[in-house]
This record gives sequence, structure tokens and C-alpha cells, in this order.
Amino acid sequence: MRAFKKANTQKNEIIIINLDPEEFLIESIVDYLKNNNIKNACVISGIGTLKKLTYHRVLSTSIYPENEYLSLEGPFELSSLQGMIINYEPHLHFVASDLKNTYSGHIEFNSQVLYLAEIVLLTLNNFSLKRRLNEKNINIIEEE
Repeated sequence: MRAFKKANTQKNEIIIINLDPEEFLIESIVDYLKNNNIKNACVISGIGTLKKLTYHRVLSTSIYPENEYLSLEGPFELSSLQGMIINYEPHLHFVASDLKNTYSGHIEFNSQVLYLAEIVLLTLNNFSLKRRLNEKNINIIEEE
């Protein structure tokens, strides 16, 4: 286990991002962070609609992860989006549904907004973090 704790020595912010039709979900979040020099953030809420959903999910319980990548055409209701962005690298999970199915997993670039998306971010300005692949090919968080 790894845990990271910092006193709130630097003011963290809550940011609300409202995306319009045709915008790309993950790309827009990362672009906002880069344009505002925010390396680390937590996505604490995300809802909306998607016309395209691109994601991956695990396929087995083997020691090394096996993933399946999927890209589906909507419409989808995005019911939940949450996760971490460390050094501008997103690791976000979602729950979405269409008229017949519910989908969940790791949302990927190229997921596109249908009508709107509302995302709430908490900046982690007082953390200096990075990701590193461990011996089992899992991308873990470490302090820089």
C-alpha cells in the first residue's frame, strides 16, 4: 500500500468544466489542465451524455492485466466519472448506459460528448506525484 498526505499549505481549487456537443471528454479535461499548469487533479464528479464511448476493461484475474479495448457509438448517458490525473495522465473510470446495457471501465481518449458533460475537479497543487509501471505492469502512483 502507498498513501500520500499533505497539509493544505497551498490553496487547492475546485474547478467546474462544462463541455459542449462534439467536444472530446478526456482530451478537453487534459487540455484545460495543461493550459492552466495544473499537473495533478482528482475528478470528483462527472455526468453528461456521450455520442461515442471509448474504454477498456480487464478480461481476467491473471497476475498481469489483460485488457479489451472497445469503441461504441451512442447515445449514452454518462452517470459517473471519477479518478485521478497525475502529471497530466488521466486514470478515470466511468459508468454509462444506453437503452439496453450498462457499461463501466477505464474511459479512454476519443470519447465524445453528445449534448453536454459537467465535470468537477479538485486540484492537488501541494502534491508532487508521478506514475510508474511496477513489475506486474500496473501503473502505480509515487511521490516525485
